[in-house]
Amino acid sequence: MTGHNHRASCTCGWCLNVRRGGHGQPIYSSTARTPSFTGYASFTNPNAICPVCGASVFFYQSPAGGRVFFDELGPPWPKHGCTDDAAETVRRLTNQRRIPTVRPAWQKDGWDPIEMRSSRMEGSWHSIPVVSETARFDVLAEATFRVPNELCAFMKPWDLNGWSVISYVDLDGTADEKLILIFNRKRFARTSSFSAASKRKAARGSVN
Repeated sequence: MTGHNHRASCTCGWCLNVRRGGHGQPIYSSTARTPSFTGYASFTNPNAICPVCGASVFFYQSPAGGRVFFDELGPPWPKHGCTDDAAETVRRLTNQRRIPTVRPAWQKDGWDPIEMRSSRMEGSWHSIPVVSETARFDVLAEATFRVPNELCAFMKPWDLNGWSVISYVDLDGTADEKLILIFNRKRFARTSSFSAASKRKAARGSVN
């Protein structure tokens, strides 16, 4: 069985995963752990209360004990400033959700939350399987990408050139923002990654 409208011989990340019996498994975790942020609401509704000031925050604790607090999820990934004391107890919101009254920055700037799998080679490209709120597709990148234990990622819509960017943080690492420049697979699958990336860099240079 392959993806919708895909050939039986298709080698995209989704089809290969389906053939291996992996369809439907968590896709931004490389282990069997359940991701902490799944579903659109989890990216907009805070899941904890700051133990210091009582503000609504997004909270994550890694299996190793590391903790991170965000005022908002998504670019520019603003971290909550008054929770540096790791000894403070965090009260999780389990029976209620505090709906924010202000749209988060990522919504205003046109980002969308996504889930990702590790990349695989496709010609000269590294193909990254992605799922958004409405679709599943592969995007192309110049370099290999390996999904860490758990990450949180957002993607900009495609521009007229078929270019976009993914912003993500490794929640089990430093939780600092990382960017991946991506290319539309339908438009660039038959183009070498070097040629496409060179054209993009030249275009960006001409704008600056």
